[in-house]
Amino acid sequence: MRLRRRRLRGGILVEAVLSCCFFLPMIVFLIWAVLEVCYAYVIGVNMTEASQLAAHALSDEFAKDPSIVQSELKQQRILSRIRIPNMVSCNEQFTIPEGGWSTKSLPRSVTVTCSYLPGAGDPCLPLFPNPDPLKLAGQISIKSTSTSPLF
Repeated sequence: MRLRRRRLRGGILVEAVLSCCFFLPMIVFLIWAVLEVCYAYVIGVNMTEASQLAAHALSDEFAKDPSIVQSELKQQRILSRIRIPNMVSCNEQFTIPEGGWSTKSLPRSVTVTCSYLPGAGDPCLPLFPNPDPLKLAGQISIKSTSTSPLF
């Protein structure tokens, strides 16, 4: 009877250890994936904020000086004022797409896209995802586009 109980307890212990060896890595991977998705969401929110700020700033400057549409230097000056720590650190992250300045047709507007560029800028933006065991960094692009009316 005692021997049977010992064997039963030993079997339960072996089963528990094997279950932990199987499920623990899956749980760790699941937690990591959830954290990375949350970080991607935070990056996306910040790219939206930056693109909105850039579109509004360019729209305000257009009201003062309409020649900003043709002046890349003036546009870069405006964009250099928009920084979000660890999210937006350089003007390379901003682009005005083809037809982004709509000044001849109504409604007049400016469109700006802000992209997260890991490793860009000064200080360098954090890598995403980090760590990258699945080698997804080259396949992930986080960006946001905003449009602001011109007055």
